[in-house]
Amino acid sequence: MSTTTESNSYFSGDVDPAMYEQYRSISSLAVTALLIGFVSLVALLAFPLILISLIGIAMGIWAAISVRKNRATQTGFPLAVTGIILSTLTLFAGTGRYIYEEYFDLPPGYEVVAFGLLQKQPGQTLPVPDSALELNGKQVLLRGYVYPHSQKKNLTRFVMVPDFDTCCFGGQPALTDMVEVRLAEPLKVDFSFNRRKIGGTLRVHTDLKKVEDLTGVFYELEADYVD
Repeated sequence: MSTTTESNSYFSGDVDPAMYEQYRSISSLAVTALLIGFVSLVALLAFPLILISLIGIAMGIWAAISVRKNRATQTGFPLAVTGIILSTLTLFAGTGRYIYEEYFDLPPGYEVVAFGLLQKQPGQTLPVPDSALELNGKQVLLRGYVYPHSQKKNLTRFVMVPDFDTCCFGGQPALTDMVEVRLAEPLKVDFSFNRRKIGGTLRVHTDLKKVEDLTGVFYELEADYVD
């Protein structure tokens, strides 16, 4: 009699759901989304890394949908949601920090100048564009990266370039992509992959000025501000 009752209970589906839990596996997509969520914290350090946050959000949504569709065999929905939340937070926090530093956290008295104004333009006769010549002797603020030299610490003189790729890959940058920076005392910087804001008086030359380890530069910045 007992055997019959248990058998009927089994086939009627009246079985404790916990019995099936051991057969459900954790979704690898959900775990990956969570890991990317934690990795996306680096986006707070450098804006280009915000791409990791976007990947984390996409992966988390994919994982959540997958777990929902396969709930009989997979678990991990909370992991996917946590990954989405982390990536979303770093996306907004990293973007907010970038906007603040680029447009609000600026020292007074400097003209913010994009490197594009210094770069060579098609059809020009001089080695530097007119837009650069107009900045000669002005107090400007440039954003860029320290070009790597043999010395890495306590730099008072170095070359600044506009982007990370120019900084570290592909050999010597274009001549109009380089600005020699000379820091006023007691300012010093260390080489790093962080983007910097450097302000000072810009000097524009139409003849190359020799720089150690490089062909030369057309631009010098007598800097009195570093961030």
